[in-house]
Amino acid sequence: MDTAAAVLGLWESAEDAVDGMAADDWTRDAPGPEPTVGDLVAHLAGEHGGVHYAAPARLRSSLAGARHREALRMAGLDAGDPVLGASCLDLCLHAHDLRTALGLPVDLAEHAPAVLAAARLVVDLAPRLLVAAVGPRAASVRLVVRAPGDDAAVLDRTVHVVDGHPAAPDRDTPPDVVDVDADALLLLLAGRRPAEALAADGAAAWSGPAADALVHRAPLAA
Repeated sequence: MDTAAAVLGLWESAEDAVDGMAADDWTRDAPGPEPTVGDLVAHLAGEHGGVHYAAPARLRSSLAGARHREALRMAGLDAGDPVLGASCLDLCLHAHDLRTALGLPVDLAEHAPAVLAAARLVVDLAPRLLVAAVGPRAASVRLVVRAPGDDAAVLDRTVHVVDGHPAAPDRDTPPDVVDVDADALLLLLAGRRPAEALAADGAAAWSGPAADALVHRAPLAA
């Protein structure tokens, strides 16, 4: 499965969830920035103004149209394009939020290529996230990101910041370490699941004060 196919699989998962929604499901709380399931579906569909309360059929149609537009847009993107990574991050989190809010099973590992593309984008943002977590002090963190459902490390990058800016790693000082599954990384840094819960599941581990700050205070807005 390639990345584009994985993203479309996430869209299909969202559409399947919406197709099965009952009238009272639209007002359920959602775990992300959208306050309700209806708001989340409207966001995914590109609709606004509360249409989800008045015309669920129209919203389902709009969601299908949004998926078609996304497929056309992705057709012109290279695998490493950050726009593709952003789409993957967006869909991973929204599909997770929707299915979680509706009490449906969630397994982002089923869409591994999209998860990995999103994780690459997050790792690229890691210097900024580390600065936000530790402030102006110097810090080094090695991020070891593993493929969903696999123990293989697919991303391994050391991030060093000094005075609020990225810097070359200090080779004389071992970095702190965050070792995390790719799907757990997205849910952790986007605030969908707490670090301790992921650690209890064996999906994340960390050592050192900078790593602790990163997993608890890095603000990934998505």
